[in-house]
Amino acid sequence: MITLYDLAFANDRRPSPYCWRAKLALKHKGLRWRDEPCGLTEKQKIAFAQSTTYPVIHDGTKVVKDSWAIANHLEDAYPDKPLFPNDPGRSYAHFVNGWADTVVNPAIFPFVIGDLVEASRPEDRAYLVESRGKRIGTTDFMAFQKAAREKGLAAFRATLEPARRVLARQKFLSGEAPAYADYILLGTLLWPRTLSPGFELLEKDDPVHGWHERMLALS
Repeated sequence: MITLYDLAFANDRRPSPYCWRAKLALKHKGLRWRDEPCGLTEKQKIAFAQSTTYPVIHDGTKVVKDSWAIANHLEDAYPDKPLFPNDPGRSYAHFVNGWADTVVNPAIFPFVIGDLVEASRPEDRAYLVESRGKRIGTTDFMAFQKAAREKGLAAFRATLEPARRVLARQKFLSGEAPAYADYILLGTLLWPRTLSPGFELLEKDDPVHGWHERMLALS
């Protein structure tokens, strides 16, 4: 049985886009796993992996940290139901992974920071307030979030143009069926969906919105 160490917030909410990638990859492979919820300040649970971030998996004697490394491990260890079909060298998915990490995720962060703090476990709140407050230069998280949504939504939507161009021509980022490239972006969009379910991130006539609905229906 695989064990997945997954970041957990209050009321068992699981917002981490990186942990979503691992869960979606495991589901794609048809693998069973045991979920180990971990708070932000419970880093001792993953010290055995020499990691301070989630996700981590323990698969038999193999310990793997980082969502991209986990996807590659699952592909190599369980070759059925490929995560990287028609992607020699896994380079396309690797590009999507880097684009999401460096462009899309940072663009979403200001839109959810207030809800992120509100959703945190009481024992993690001080850590989150200090670390994220330093990052954005204020601890008035809700005001920061409100201003970001008012001013930054159009710019965020522009960051999705690479995906939009692909999805205008095909159903999924990976072609006619979803694969890991799709799970990367879906994991990113499940982050605000988990924390801020009423927040309309995508316009309904956007090809990315149609893809998102198709992905949710399959998840």
